[in-house]
Amino acid sequence: MAAGLLRDLLRRRVPQILGIYLAVGWGVLEFMDWLIGRYGLPERLADLSLLAWAAMIPTVLLIGYCHGERGDQPWTGTQKIGVTANVVAALVLMVIVLSSRGVLAGGKINAAALDPTRIAVLYFDDESEGQDLGHLASAFTGALIDELTQVRALDVIPRGAVKPYRDVSVSLDSLVRALQMGTLVEGSVSGSKERLTLNVALIEPASQSTIESFVLDGSVEEWRDLREDLATRVARFLRQSLGIETRLRERRAGTESEEALTLFEQAERLYEEFERYGAAGDTAAAVRELAHADSLLAAAESLDPRWLAPVVQRGWWSIDLANLGRLGPGAFDRSAMETALAHAERALDIAPDDPTALELRGMVRFEMSEDRALADPSALRDSARQDLHAAVTADPFRARAWATLSELQRVNSRPLEAKHSAERALEADPFLSDARLIVFRLYQSSLDLEDIDEAVYWCAEHRRRFADHEASAACYLFLLALSRGPAPDIAHAWALLDTLQELGAPQLREQHRLVGQTWLAAALARVGAVDSAASVIRRTRAEATGGLVPWIDYYGANVWLLQGDREAALEWLASFLEAIPQRKGYVASDWMFRELWSDPRFQALVATEG
Repeated sequence: MAAGLLRDLLRRRVPQILGIYLAVGWGVLEFMDWLIGRYGLPERLADLSLLAWAAMIPTVLLIGYCHGERGDQPWTGTQKIGVTANVVAALVLMVIVLSSRGVLAGGKINAAALDPTRIAVLYFDDESEGQDLGHLASAFTGALIDELTQVRALDVIPRGAVKPYRDVSVSLDSLVRALQMGTLVEGSVSGSKERLTLNVALIEPASQSTIESFVLDGSVEEWRDLREDLATRVARFLRQSLGIETRLRERRAGTESEEALTLFEQAERLYEEFERYGAAGDTAAAVRELAHADSLLAAAESLDPRWLAPVVQRGWWSIDLANLGRLGPGAFDRSAMETALAHAERALDIAPDDPTALELRGMVRFEMSEDRALADPSALRDSARQDLHAAVTADPFRARAWATLSELQRVNSRPLEAKHSAERALEADPFLSDARLIVFRLYQSSLDLEDIDEAVYWCAEHRRRFADHEASAACYLFLLALSRGPAPDIAHAWALLDTLQELGAPQLREQHRLVGQTWLAAALARVGAVDSAASVIRRTRAEATGGLVPWIDYYGANVWLLQGDREAALEWLASFLEAIPQRKGYVASDWMFRELWSDPRFQALVATEG
């Protein structure tokens, strides 16, 4: 039977017809792939071509069997029905398969299915006139991939996976489907052997739009510096941009109520107004905008009581309200801080082990432990430490919790632990949302460890990256006030004091001026301008009022010690610790007062009960 069937198939030329169909069809598919890659045609055309080719094989076999034999072979009714049924079945199969793959749904990339943290860095193009900068283009590409790979929260597609597309013209749809990327980085190197220009763009594949782009220039001799600068800048802006996108995705995943989500987003826009008014010194308007924003979050919370985001956000905004215009640590609005604590507790009622809620409560408890009216802050500090530690244990990427833990360890006179936590904060902040605070914490913890060179480095880093923030001027002016700090340049110190006032919010400028003057007085004392230093520090103390006075006393004690006046230094320290006794432990180990450590009067000042 098998031999007879084979002779029958050969007589009807079925194998030859099938072979010709397969060969021609394969050629058509290859041509279609070329067209798609060359002209950026929709990727779904390749899927349609392949399925059509495969689905029609049964029809080709049927036609060949019925009409492949030489001679006139009229169609019978049965044959017509069979071929028609085959064609219809093939079409139905194509629709089912294509629909299941989503190819018929417009052929667009599903943005929601793409993870923005999965990044592909395409090899940079050599667009130089002589096409002789290809080796530098490759070097820039490799450096950027290596830099981004260091960020643990990013899923960077390795070079080997990207390399096949290096010299091939491929549509963006094809790249997305092949690499499953959510973010694309592409760039080019142009210029000459003397001077280079780098053009870099961050692409969102679903919309095929450019999210961000920038240009770097430099000489060829500086290409290594350019490579480092490129890697750092792209990594930073990628992390910042992706941080926004990731937070939006996390938020949307927390609720199924579109109305609640809309209210949340409206509240965030009002919060931006709160920040703007606060920066401009219009406290009344800032409070009004924040109250409106909070009411929207309350409405969102009522629509979805199990959604954690609005509850936690109301807690953070209550902290902002409590600290609006504060004059130093501990000078906060107690009722607003208690409201923040209530929000944190409600969030933990919803999700007892949630790291965002634990982080919030840890921050509130630490802030409340700084209250100057509190006789013993140890219990609050310990509970804050437990919350923050639980938060970073549950989610090691909670950078703000690490940064707060670092500050808590500082005031508890644990500088090594504080430095470690600050380093963990920087490592944990893949999207740089809290980078400014973290860099400043690294500067502070370096100072606590008497590592002046490291403190100078982090201060310079802060000034380079956040030049528009007052801390960038404050950090270096304070370094000039320290006995082991950089050699003071008094003209530069005055300029820094002016910058400190200019960069701060209007309502804080007077505070910045007075505190900055204490550091300037210390710099004057360091260069031997004793009379000027004494005049500045006395005038500053006379001008200070309210909660700022203790901090003028604290920094003023350093001025007197630099001038060799131990009596005045001890007197001003005593005044500071009388107002803020919670700082006794910190002052006891503050190397700024090392000359006083062996003095019994100093030891009596910093002694604590038990």
